[in-house]
Amino acid sequence: MANTMTIGRITFTSPNSIRESSIQTGQRNSLDRSFSFNGTLCGTGSGQAYIDSSKKLRDELISMGNSDLLLPITYEGDTTMEGFGKVTSMDVSPVKLATGYFSYQIGFEMKGRPSEMMFESNMSGALIQNSHSITTSSTTYAPWHAVPVNTFNYKNDSRPVGATRSTENGDLSFFYDADLRTYSSNWIIDPVDYYKGAAKVTIDSTVKTGYLTRNLPTGVELSNGIVKITSGSTTDESRFTLSFYDNGAYTSDREIAISSGSSETEWNVWQTVQILRNEPQEVVVRFTSYSDDTFGDGRLTVDLGLKRGAHHVSMVISEGGTSDRTANTRKNLKLITANTVADDTGYMIESSTDLSGQKFMIGSPQGYTADTTNRLIHLSNSQFKCFLGYVYNSASPENHNTADAVRDQYLESLYENIRLVRA
Repeated sequence: MANTMTIGRITFTSPNSIRESSIQTGQRNSLDRSFSFNGTLCGTGSGQAYIDSSKKLRDELISMGNSDLLLPITYEGDTTMEGFGKVTSMDVSPVKLATGYFSYQIGFEMKGRPSEMMFESNMSGALIQNSHSITTSSTTYAPWHAVPVNTFNYKNDSRPVGATRSTENGDLSFFYDADLRTYSSNWIIDPVDYYKGAAKVTIDSTVKTGYLTRNLPTGVELSNGIVKITSGSTTDESRFTLSFYDNGAYTSDREIAISSGSSETEWNVWQTVQILRNEPQEVVVRFTSYSDDTFGDGRLTVDLGLKRGAHHVSMVISEGGTSDRTANTRKNLKLITANTVADDTGYMIESSTDLSGQKFMIGSPQGYTADTTNRLIHLSNSQFKCFLGYVYNSASPENHNTADAVRDQYLESLYENIRLVRA
């Protein structure tokens, strides 16, 4: 559709009216501008499909308005109106709800055009304490972070080593150095490329920009254009399926199950989903379920985290006990896919390369027990920290893509806060 506007990940029909105002801040020259847009939402398809898609647009706009996220903006009707900013107000009103007809009013504060602004990454955190005698001095290919595809003018005073990783949107730059967290990283990206290679959450076939979502916990996807993990949908199973992007398609599918005790009793299918963090550099999503069909008790909580550029997904498994079972009961993380595995330092890995060239691995910083016969690791604790990942091109991986490197990148996975600063 011609002359559409895109704010964040949401594209909608051309506004009926646009108002632009200047903003002055104190005595300094300001690059900020204030915009207001209003118009009508138009879904896609016809009949009920049109109504449903219009409601999804409504929900996503409200969700975006509730967040405090930096967002890119582009407009086909005026190509000079591109840049980055924040939504300051959002109102969506039904005109004819039964037919999916909504009006909207949006307030947006533009922080500047790409030539005027740059992004600054500030990183914090420390090596995850572990039972494998791994120290910061031994994590050669971490600390690390990655920037969007087509980023330019990157600068960090630690002068980190640069590498690339392939995503479904192209190759992104991946940087690592022991002093990476000591200095901020500055970089520039055009608005149209801001989400290329980004971490994202897809629920109900919609890539979420904000935090509000319907409670549809099965079939939820977390992806960074390299690794994709999807929540299962089968009753009496607490499972996820992972895949890896290679040569134009997601392949190397692996199914994993979370279970309890030596009997490997799984919890029920996922009951709730909640977005805890939704930024291009990292997404975190919480899933919950229960274990007892009669009483609905025995809470299982699983937090999944995925960072931009990562070859692994982080997982935190927590349990609320029942009258018959303490919260410290044995928890299992099992590879359902029937591949032979071997145990190594801090992880269990497949013994053979698959047809796409990858090996799958699961691990934990905690002192787990490995059961290679049953392809699982287990631990008796109220909380089980884990990671799931791939060794890309495992027959001859680059140094920063080896199994040890993926493990260390999980252990040295920094918290990254990104802000927009004047160039």
